[in-house]
Amino acid sequence: MATFLVLRLQGPLMSFGSVSVDETRPTHPLPTQSQLTGLLANALGWRAREGARLNRLQERLVFGARRDIPGELLVDYQNAHIHKGEAAWRARAAGPLVRAGGDGYENAQRWRHYIADGAVSVVLTLEPADEEPTLDQVARALERPARPLFLGRVSCPPSFFLHCGETVSADSVSEALRLVPPLGADREDLYAEWPARGALAGNHDLALRVQERADLRDWVNNLHTGWRLVATGVLSMASESGGGRS
Repeated sequence: MATFLVLRLQGPLMSFGSVSVDETRPTHPLPTQSQLTGLLANALGWRAREGARLNRLQERLVFGARRDIPGELLVDYQNAHIHKGEAAWRARAAGPLVRAGGDGYENAQRWRHYIADGAVSVVLTLEPADEEPTLDQVARALERPARPLFLGRVSCPPSFFLHCGETVSADSVSEALRLVPPLGADREDLYAEWPARGALAGNHDLALRVQERADLRDWVNNLHTGWRLVATGVLSMASESGGGRS
């Protein structure tokens, strides 16, 4: 039986990056492996340049997520004029993008997708459990983070503490999700995702399907790469399996 931390993700806006094409940046309905890795690392005070450390944390992270309140899709359309010689904003790691040739200006168009007024419950643990950072160290970091935490993007601050000491003990991720009371949900059946492989994967009978999720990151080379198998299904909250919560 494993111990899982319970995270409650809720805020005016959330964004869980999905596979993007050009400047259209969609959001997945639930958090991704790389996004949660970055969230935990930020709480611990790690830096983006610590690639090997981040890769190892991503490898150890075992989690499942449940959509308690679906929220609404919000698309932010951004349109900027870039004149010759001007720099467009880019992430610090990538550096500025400077328009070089031609006369006049170019339009830089972007579409950023967000979930508005949603709520997500996450259960997570680390394997192996005795390696640092331990689950207790992560819990303390989430309660008193080294830096501000965000729900996918800097423009998405949470509306409440992400972790308030809540844990569950269960034999699998799917079982742990069923033990966590929903956030403001008036339904008994809630969409969820959990690992399809591994000792803590859970009951495949609960899954509607198993699919590839391209949500891994090579933190050393600063690239999104790699995939994992994820079970997706609707969890009934009416009956709970064995286990415990605190």
